[in-house]
Amino acid sequence: MSLFFGGEKKEAVLFSPLEGKITFEGKPTAGAKIKLWFAWKDKEGESFYYTADENGFFKIPKHTTTYKETPLAQLVISQEITVGHEGKPYEMWAMSKMDPAIFTELGGEPINLRCELTNDLTTIRGNHSLGGTACIWDSLNN
Repeated sequence: MSLFFGGEKKEAVLFSPLEGKITFEGKPTAGAKIKLWFAWKDKEGESFYYTADENGFFKIPKHTTTYKETPLAQLVISQEITVGHEGKPYEMWAMSKMDPAIFTELGGEPINLRCELTNDLTTIRGNHSLGGTACIWDSLNN
């Protein structure tokens, strides 16, 4: 019976903390509206909203949950970030991750993150993650 109803309770990081600077054509996006959306247990998911400061800096805190691990199902977390700037939406982040640990979206903690809204999304392939981002960083701190 434990195969179907048991399972160890674990913490899952639905979205790792992220901070950096958003620019549009190289200029800071003062007051840009940031929408974080992620889903893991249903299609509706959850949305959270943040605002970039006068220099385009933003900070998104870590979002976690607890779940019961089971060999009959694979945890999959979908993530999206869109940024509203001058009345237009820009896609900045589209990721999926299957590892519930922190920073598995990018293979480690991003350092000096910079996101240019005019950039196309660049494919990021991590260990148990896949997606795209308009952001770059100098190095990862594992």
